[in-house]
Amino acid sequence: MKKLLGIIMTAVIVAASVPCFYAEAASISSPSVTEQTMTLSASELSDYANQVAVLVNKERSQRGLAPLRVLPKLQSAAQVRAQEITQLFDHQRPNGKKCFSVIEEFGLDYYYIGENIAAGQATPEKVMNSWMNSDGHRSNILDPDFMYIGVGVTQQGNTIYWSQIFLKYDEFSDAYIPKEKEKTRSYGDLDADGKVDSRDASTILGEYAVASSGGASKLNSDQKKYADIDSNGKIDSKDASYVLGFYTYLSSGGKENDIRKWI
Repeated sequence: MKKLLGIIMTAVIVAASVPCFYAEAASISSPSVTEQTMTLSASELSDYANQVAVLVNKERSQRGLAPLRVLPKLQSAAQVRAQEITQLFDHQRPNGKKCFSVIEEFGLDYYYIGENIAAGQATPEKVMNSWMNSDGHRSNILDPDFMYIGVGVTQQGNTIYWSQIFLKYDEFSDAYIPKEKEKTRSYGDLDADGKVDSRDASTILGEYAVASSGGASKLNSDQKKYADIDSNGKIDSKDASYVLGFYTYLSSGGKENDIRKWI
């Protein structure tokens, strides 16, 4: 039997000029603007979910709050919700039930629960920035009563959809503190996540576009070094082409891990 102390639900879309907060029955329009242009793999989306959980705990740590633990079943429930908001961007599920009914499908219960959803932000950092800059989302993230978190991330077309479910309930032995991956940068790997992928290609393409229009670079000196794949002193379409090609090669089962050896 649920011992419900509170329910908090908030949502934000990147298309909105000002973040909005929505209660249970709110009508929420689908996002019309997206920052994402590359198709992410299942592994990349899973990495994004872990990064969001890590960033949540960084925000909590800065304020002296206990870290949230990732609960595998809650993580699965959040992933279902991420998939569902591609159909209906609302705290009501496509089947007409309230969003929190999803946890019952995974055998979970709660004393206190909350949900954040978002759509259109291209990275974990950007979606966290959106949430932390709106009162309702930030309140969920920094609520001292919550004990567990589940993060769901999915992509439909050019849009990434995000969900967070927060939970207070009894102790779960399989819950764990999310850990940030150790970062070591190599050629093509601009975000230092240990692999050359679509995010790196997108970053190089963005840098090339900025340089072509005379804009200011958004990369630090280390990133500039590793974005210049052919070491000709400039970051251009050729470098982007190398990264995209190498990413395609790896996605199809290629074994060479060094992009410079590959080219």
